[in-house]
Amino acid sequence: MKTKAVFLDRDGVINRYVYHAELGTVDTPANPEEFELLPGVAEGVSELNELGLAVIVVSNQPGIAKGKLTPWLLDAITEKMRAQLALSGARLDGIFYCRHHPEAVLDEYRADCDCRKPRAGLLFRAAKEHDINLSESFLVGDDVPDILAGRTAGITTFLVSPHRCSVCQEFSVRGAYPDRVVRDLKEASAVIGGLLHHKPQHHRHATNAEPCVLSVRDATHSSKYLRETAEIAQTIDSQQIERLATLLRSVRDRGGRLFLIGVGGGAGHASHATCDFRKIAGFEAYAVTDNVSELTARVNDDGWDTSYRNWLRGSRLQRNDMVFVFSVGGGDAEKNISTNLVRALQHARETGCAIGGVVGPNGGYTAQVADACVIVPVSNREAVTPHTEAFQAVAWHLLVSHPVLKAAEMKWESVSANARQQSQAAESHAAENQQAAGVR
Repeated sequence: MKTKAVFLDRDGVINRYVYHAELGTVDTPANPEEFELLPGVAEGVSELNELGLAVIVVSNQPGIAKGKLTPWLLDAITEKMRAQLALSGARLDGIFYCRHHPEAVLDEYRADCDCRKPRAGLLFRAAKEHDINLSESFLVGDDVPDILAGRTAGITTFLVSPHRCSVCQEFSVRGAYPDRVVRDLKEASAVIGGLLHHKPQHHRHATNAEPCVLSVRDATHSSKYLRETAEIAQTIDSQQIERLATLLRSVRDRGGRLFLIGVGGGAGHASHATCDFRKIAGFEAYAVTDNVSELTARVNDDGWDTSYRNWLRGSRLQRNDMVFVFSVGGGDAEKNISTNLVRALQHARETGCAIGGVVGPNGGYTAQVADACVIVPVSNREAVTPHTEAFQAVAWHLLVSHPVLKAAEMKWESVSANARQQSQAAESHAAENQQAAGVR
């Protein structure tokens, strides 16, 4: 069984920020002497330990990249944090730092990485190493990047320090909000304990500040849905889409075929995408659900679980080919969810062909075995299906029109281009006539 966890940002959640009088700035500790736990932190971590939750630190620490401290100093600060928590019987189960910065003074740390929050790479890495169920986990942070990273990973988020109005305004601009607002880590621990034991909790979006964008935001379903849509568009991993485009290009270049599969709405995407991958991107592409006679015969004769797998076998799936999945859950044999997709992907792995997909926040079996997989970062668990299926359409339309893949013009764009060319030609002809008339 997967582990439930609480992810903690470090500075501002576990320890105090440090005021540097000579610079007039507030920053993270630069040495062990400056590190000091915030009140109630040790007790809060200890309570989380007692709840059986993994407690893991995920923090941007670009100090080395900026030349402000050495790796040794960062390690020493980390050891002091562990030691101070241990004095109260509190334990950290993992610590994950992003040490990069896009403007680092040291070349080895200069990177636009996927682990620096607001991206969720650290969370996904921690989840993989500790076998964590992100959808049943929690994140406690004190700034916008923390909350955005948590929501991208589908984690319940807690914001500490609600009185920072600049933070509240940034949430309003980003269209992303924490699930809960708390005074400190100790309060967050108490609320998490209540949630795990199904005790009713007072859900606050602000403490004493009124009006606050966290408490007076528009609450209509349409505005909420569109805010969530904008948030997904901002936080979806574009690099994974690029990897998927590159993978598809390599399949096409080696003469491989593309097999698109899905169930329900995913089947609809597979059919429409097959049309566009054939017509616009120049693939030999097929959708398993387009041949209703064969599919229903296989379901009737062989059973639902093996129907897609046997269809792929009948199509003589080869190593040069690719299987592309559209699925909200990604398939889960243990939970008996979309087992036909799982069996199909197992056959694809046995064949050694490429695997890609666009799936919901849990990823499922597809995300585990895919060579490239886009995970739609839906934070609202009540809207996982509509948001995931909407962005599946966004993803494959993006792919077929991607310069790496597009092999033919699309109808409307070609009509518009021809109209512009005719208009430009007419204007040029008119100008030439005017010039000729002036000469005469």
